[in-house]
Amino acid sequence: MANSLKNLTSILLLLFLAPIIIATIQTPLLSAPTEEKKKEDTPVVYAAQLEAKPTVAEIIAPKKAFVLFTHSHEAYLPILASQGEKVAVYHPANNITSFQDQINDQFAFHQIETKFLENHNPKEMDDYATVRPLVQDALAHNEYDIVLDIHRDAMKSKVTTLQTGEESYAKILFVIGGEHDNYKWNEQLANNLSDELNKLVPGISRGVMVKAGKGVDGVYNQDIAKNLLVMELGGVDNTEQELNRSIAILAKAISNLFNQQLPS
Repeated sequence: MANSLKNLTSILLLLFLAPIIIATIQTPLLSAPTEEKKKEDTPVVYAAQLEAKPTVAEIIAPKKAFVLFTHSHEAYLPILASQGEKVAVYHPANNITSFQDQINDQFAFHQIETKFLENHNPKEMDDYATVRPLVQDALAHNEYDIVLDIHRDAMKSKVTTLQTGEESYAKILFVIGGEHDNYKWNEQLANNLSDELNKLVPGISRGVMVKAGKGVDGVYNQDIAKNLLVMELGGVDNTEQELNRSIAILAKAISNLFNQQLPS
């Protein structure tokens, strides 16, 4: 009787423990974390978190420049000679407008969007009266940080060329018409840009010349906008390499001028 009772107790105990034993076999112990648990502990990475932090240049909207060539036929003697052209100070095709792509590329490199005034007539020279309504229309529809009317000076190499080290540059001169009410604004901007140029390459800017009185235009369409500058890019004797170097420095100077207060 005692043995029967013992056997019955063992059977009941086995039946009670069976579900626990089965569950333990099928489920790992809590002390050994599962692979799924490890995955849950790993933070989810979103695509936005993988993107690099934007640079200052990406945060700040690019500056905008409007560029025109009032005397679009002004040419450079060495460039005409190298292309087998008749050497002259004016040319209907191989002239200062040939540097439009270089200006655009260098300005773009320094985060300056550039719009050019497309007004060049291959049959005749332009003048300030001809381009005036075109400039007025362009500036009425868009805002620009700087407006550049780029010319070629008639002065010879000894005045318009800078030799520094092994490289030479076409010097830059700013011309301000002093016969309109707001010319001081134009003059101040020209002085600021001239200073930035000379910080980069000392002597590359010839400075600022204010013109007024008998025998000069005295306005140069600068009454249209306070940020319109007339500049002489080199002179008749400057080479393509010298002009390209100066355009690169000009782009950098403009960028520095407008972004100098930004964190580096």
